[in-house]
Amino acid sequence: MMLEGKKIIVTGGGSGIGRATCVLAAREGAGVAVADINPETGAETVEMVKAERREAILIEMDTSKKADALRMAEETLAAFGTIDGIVCCAIKLVPGRLEDLPEEDWDMVMDIGLKGYFLCAQAAGRTMIKNKSGAIVFVSSVGGMQTYPLAGAYSVCKAGAIMLSKLFGVEWAAHGIRANTVSPGQVRTPMTEAMFQDPVIAKGRAAVVPMGRVGAPEEIAEGCVFLLSERARYITAANLPIDGGQGESKMIHTPGRNWGGKKIDYDAR
Repeated sequence: MMLEGKKIIVTGGGSGIGRATCVLAAREGAGVAVADINPETGAETVEMVKAERREAILIEMDTSKKADALRMAEETLAAFGTIDGIVCCAIKLVPGRLEDLPEEDWDMVMDIGLKGYFLCAQAAGRTMIKNKSGAIVFVSSVGGMQTYPLAGAYSVCKAGAIMLSKLFGVEWAAHGIRANTVSPGQVRTPMTEAMFQDPVIAKGRAAVVPMGRVGAPEEIAEGCVFLLSERARYITAANLPIDGGQGESKMIHTPGRNWGGKKIDYDAR
């Protein structure tokens, strides 16, 4: 088991990629602190972790609040005695054109998905610094590597998360702490489910992925758990795209391109 005996925190653990990471981490031997703003979905995840015969606690919190981040670390230490890693997943997507985007929507996304990542990693990291060991994983997005138009502050927030993890990875390497990012592509989660209910959008999103389909939260969780584990012991300040090749496929979709004399037609699969 990759995380046998480890104690980790997952923010945004109540659903989607966060929930999948909690369950997989438990399956790989970890005790899990499920941190989420929604106590109902968070409690559901706790029960899923316990079904894997692992310890689990629920921490109801707003990741953008420093007091909540500090309490998160305190409650984890009280329950588990240590903190070996943290995965930051919490985010909110508020679409909008930049010319119309309200300041409060910009602030909300940045506060949860960038400031919140900083506060939670900092709070959990103090214990890891004392232990001279630990791992941090931020969930970013291909939208942090390329522009995601009409998504408000999302791309900027996710790009910031990538750079923030690199800073943690370099600054805290001397403390025995690794920090990395995973950048999912198209993934069907509760946050994106409304879009995928439209068959035209669902088909179109799958069509731009070389592997011909969108990802599942469990596939992103695999990357998170790997980066938490000792199998990634020499990896820090890195960004791992988990996108079915989408980020590297622009030229395939450029009109007029031919491959081996034949245009690739994803719809034919």
